[in-house]
Amino acid sequence: MPLTSALDKTRKDLERTISELDKTPLYAVVGAGDLAVAKLRDARGELNARAAKLDPHALRDQTEASVAASIESVQSVPTKAQGLLGEVIASAFTTYDELAGRGKSLVTRVRRQQSTADLQEQAKSTVARAKATTTTVKKQTRASKKSASATTSTAKKSASRAKSSAKATTTSAKKTASATKKASNAAATKVGR
Repeated sequence: MPLTSALDKTRKDLERTISELDKTPLYAVVGAGDLAVAKLRDARGELNARAAKLDPHALRDQTEASVAASIESVQSVPTKAQGLLGEVIASAFTTYDELAGRGKSLVTRVRRQQSTADLQEQAKSTVARAKATTTTVKKQTRASKKSASATTSTAKKSASRAKSSAKATTTSAKKTASATKKASNAAATKVGR
């Protein structure tokens, strides 16, 4: 029993600590992933369109002209790089904030969807059933030890109740897994949109 209360206290401490953390970096990472998925979808369509229009002869002529222009352009790179560095740093801060906002929006949408709420309820139910099963098994084990010298039928009844409780827990766990899959699929459809 002291182990259970220690675990509950540790869980509550972790929940409190997590709720107090600044979630902006997490939101920025989620937002970056969401943006990457959206950009990849756009790029795939654009690449397909460009590939359909590709002319090999025009590409060769264009490449030769581009090489000549590139030599001149390379000489001015150091000056341009210094100017761009300041712009990139300012842009990075802006992008970070935008990604954090995008990530927060996605996390909020996923949290509010029905499948996530169903998953939370199913998980609570599974935990409650697991606790009930543990209690039932402990009680039945104690009762079985006391009545070991008694008839075999008492032990069979105790085992039957424990088996029934375990079966209910297994069913609940399967429902939780199904709800988890449903919530994951629903969240995956929201990524990149």
